[in-house]
Amino acid sequence: MAQYPDKRRIALNWFVKLNVLSLGRGGWRILYSALQNQKSLTKAKRNLPNMRKNRQYIILILTMLMLINIGCQTDSNQKKKQDQQDTIKSASTAKPAYKTISEKTILGMSCGEPIVSQEFSYEALAFDIAKADTNEIKSLFLDRVIIKNEKEVTEEGLPYYPYDFTDGTNKIILLSNDTSYYIEDAEIVNDRIRLNKKISIGMKKDVFLDLLKVKNIRCDTITVKNEELTFESIYIFKDTKLQQIKMGSIVE
Repeated sequence: MAQYPDKRRIALNWFVKLNVLSLGRGGWRILYSALQNQKSLTKAKRNLPNMRKNRQYIILILTMLMLINIGCQTDSNQKKKQDQQDTIKSASTAKPAYKTISEKTILGMSCGEPIVSQEFSYEALAFDIAKADTNEIKSLFLDRVIIKNEKEVTEEGLPYYPYDFTDGTNKIILLSNDTSYYIEDAEIVNDRIRLNKKISIGMKKDVFLDLLKVKNIRCDTITVKNEELTFESIYIFKDTKLQQIKMGSIVE
């Protein structure tokens, strides 16, 4: 620092003292605050490289956490997707609500419990009538058959034209769409209708139950449904012999 003469030094000291005294309490606070801010700014400038370095570390850590979170979500989504696929697979392979004849022999079924069998429900006739024409369907009857195709009306008032085949005792009523026939109702009471080769009017009840692989059914009315549960054939026995078969679509 430059050296001042004694008089000039004395004058400068008095000048600083007078100015400091003139600041008062408020001035001192302002001066103190300014000095503190100057120190903080100096400290911040010194720590700036460390702050930048710490910021880089923080960004790196946040990036790693984001990547870990994304990986966990991906694993969770894959697990959920696999669980859904397993559920769908389990549902598609689930067994029907009723026992089918392909399973082991069923013991002690109740009279009201239907049996599931495609062969002895919709396929109880000699052949599948879906793709047959009227002449082929007539061949199911061993006696002369009459066909009626008259207008009928549903409960909703809609018209339809069923095909009514009858020999005066047995009857088969069919409906048709653009490509095929399907059985709406049928009633067979004697052996003048061609049936599935395994069944016939007058057959023994225990023989029929063996075909179904069912034992110990005491009731004389046995219901057999198709695999889709949309059609049923009802076998009515009397004195342990098959007396009648009723067939029809199931209306829910």
